[in-house]
Amino acid sequence: MEPKTVHSVFFSPTGTSRAIALATSRGMGGKTEALLDMTCKAPEPPPFSKKDVVVVGMPVYGGRLPQAAVERFQSLEGKGAPAVAVVVYGNRAYEDALAELCDLCTAQGFKVVSAAAFVGQHSFSSKELPIAHGRPDGRDLGRAEQFGIQAKELLGNNRFLDLEKVPGDRPYKPAMSPSVAATATDPEICSQCGACAESCPVQCIEMESGMPQTWQDRCIWCMACVQRCPTGARKIVLPKIYESAKHLHTHCQPRKEPEIFPALQTALFDTQSEK
Repeated sequence: MEPKTVHSVFFSPTGTSRAIALATSRGMGGKTEALLDMTCKAPEPPPFSKKDVVVVGMPVYGGRLPQAAVERFQSLEGKGAPAVAVVVYGNRAYEDALAELCDLCTAQGFKVVSAAAFVGQHSFSSKELPIAHGRPDGRDLGRAEQFGIQAKELLGNNRFLDLEKVPGDRPYKPAMSPSVAATATDPEICSQCGACAESCPVQCIEMESGMPQTWQDRCIWCMACVQRCPTGARKIVLPKIYESAKHLHTHCQPRKEPEIFPALQTALFDTQSEK
């Protein structure tokens, strides 16, 4: 089957899942429709059909998908459209997230062609404690594009993924459930621009009298507000996050490469490795 339209659907507070989803879509070719960005709100669901292909990109938080992303994706109806499932994790482990995404796509009426786990800069990464800094890099994006090419070939041969071959436990591990905000604003250097509030995927930051106010029980620890703050006023203040970042910085330095299901063809991998 030749895809008529390739849709990119993603939840991407810090941009890494978006980058991998778009690179995969480029590899699949065809006409790419307007992006469906689920990061800050549920998308307006388009009328998918079996002639479409949907590339779904989501981040991994503590080995699971973010609940907000799951809930927004559940507004979509696949109606038999093929899907390519991609998760992006911070160089530690993706655990049950990829299996969860494949199951979620199936539950919403999509048929999964292929799946992959890519590495992106960890949301806890900083200048002092870098964790997978700068990823996805050029090599990652090249692999994602090649992954898209292979997915298109599988689709052309009417082949779909055996979900039992995707790593992950069922039932899934307990989801991370933060109950306190990880970040806060330093009022001395805050410019009151509102970038933190605009970037928050769960609207846990509101501008009151010009200053950001944080709803403690909504934060999902994505750190989008920290990355988007132009003055560095938004900071991680939760000691647990700092300790976790130190552990990850120490123990998760060796570079991990994408894991692709079914495995990426050797010829394609070798060609990209030389670039």
